[in-house]
Amino acid sequence: MIKKSHLILFVGGALVAIGMVLSYTGASVISGQVSIKEALVNGTIPVILEKELDPSVTEQGAFVVRAEDEKRTNLVATVYGPFGEEIASKKITDVSTEDYFDIESKGTYKLEIRNSGQETPVVLGLTHMPDKSIVALNMLGQSMIITGFVGVGVAAIYALKTRKSS
Repeated sequence: MIKKSHLILFVGGALVAIGMVLSYTGASVISGQVSIKEALVNGTIPVILEKELDPSVTEQGAFVVRAEDEKRTNLVATVYGPFGEEIASKKITDVSTEDYFDIESKGTYKLEIRNSGQETPVVLGLTHMPDKSIVALNMLGQSMIITGFVGVGVAAIYALKTRKSS
């Protein structure tokens, strides 16, 4: 006869394993679509990241800017469409900033970072908005990992209590 604590431990471990696979799969698909660039941005030359975007994939795009020392800089992120028109602009006030924009036509979109402050390292990302099902898959995986670890903790407590009583 299998003890209850072993069954709970087995189910918790299985949830962790399945959750890790789902989370990894979702994160891999999401990160595989992102164009990333690392650079130092100063007051003279802007940093530009380009990516081919298509509204048939999704009608919304996203950009992410990570600036290590955003308090001593004056960073502005601007997204330009395939015809050179400004689509979105945002002042970078946090270490990590994310914003969204509409993709109206197929072509090369540019994310440009300008700085009128001190030189600072930045990491830029430009992509289509991830599909909601992929994001849900990732979130489901993370939830399963947490639930599995809770189950493992419950199994350990249950095993200790039954061991003390016998």
